Amino acid sequence: MRRIVAVVGALLALLAAQPVAHGAAVESGADDASLLYLSSGDWERQSALRKVALAADFMRIFCTDQRMSAASLADCLDRDKADRAPFERAMACVSALSAGR
Repeated sequence: MRRIVAVVGALLALLAAQPVAHGAAVESGADDASLLYLSSGDWERQSALRKVALAADFMRIFCTDQRMSAASLADCLDRDKADRAPFERAMACVSALSAGR
């Protein structure tokens, strides 16, 4: 019984803290949606860790080659300064990275 109470207490603490954490993410400009909705400027404002997380999410959804590194995709997006949305650039990067294997 004590174990259940402890687990419930921990879950309630996490739920109570969630709006604060979400508010901080929104204030910092983090976009939890996906690479699909980012503009080029939004991509540039993301931290390196966030860029890799966005790249990993993109690859999980849109790529069939799961051997590719999310860091490689994020690096390609940083180097590709084409005047296109990050999603379009990501598609081009994935094609180029896949062709190079």
